[in-house]
Amino acid sequence: MAVWSDDVAPQPTLWSSSSFISTNKTLFMFGAIQGLYDPSANTMIYDTVTVYLRNSVSPFAKVDSSRKELYGPGTGQEFTFNNAQNNVPYYVEVKHRNALETWSADPVTFVSDNASIAFSVDDIYAYGNNEILVDTDPYDVFAFYSGDVNQDGTIDASDLALIDNDASNFVGGYVVTDLTGDDFLDGTDFAMADNNAANFVSAITP
Repeated sequence: MAVWSDDVAPQPTLWSSSSFISTNKTLFMFGAIQGLYDPSANTMIYDTVTVYLRNSVSPFAKVDSSRKELYGPGTGQEFTFNNAQNNVPYYVEVKHRNALETWSADPVTFVSDNASIAFSVDDIYAYGNNEILVDTDPYDVFAFYSGDVNQDGTIDASDLALIDNDASNFVGGYVVTDLTGDDFLDGTDFAMADNNAANFVSAITP
């Protein structure tokens, strides 16, 4: 509180730690990306994802976002939001540079500044069960579909063409067409996207 006397100029307000109220909200999320996950080693090549919070009613406007590296199903990550509120339901949308956008099956609610979601534990946590099973030993791992290179919400011939073109030109490095994260474009990347395209995999949203 401010402290002053008649002959002393007002001083800056002094806050105690108990006076400070944090506005940050933390979402603890488990997730995996199909192309980056190695079932033989039960590990995933980490990469950056963006998590959006959306209103729970149409038109589901974006409320906040948080960007961070995702390390795989065995390592939950904390995504911090500045605009979210406690006791308000939000859909969670996860975006990755070459994976299919995935939404939470139901809205999540922050309680005492915290919320959690475990996409990689079961596909029931994804809207429309829109994930793929990538491992069953020693436990089930569900992942976001890889192959939406052009980020149009569906894995189809247009994505395959981009992957095939880069593979034909021996493109390497950190590029969106490298689904497996090995910095090399080859048949493995194409086959993964081709299989998902053959199964008509597309984003499922509210």
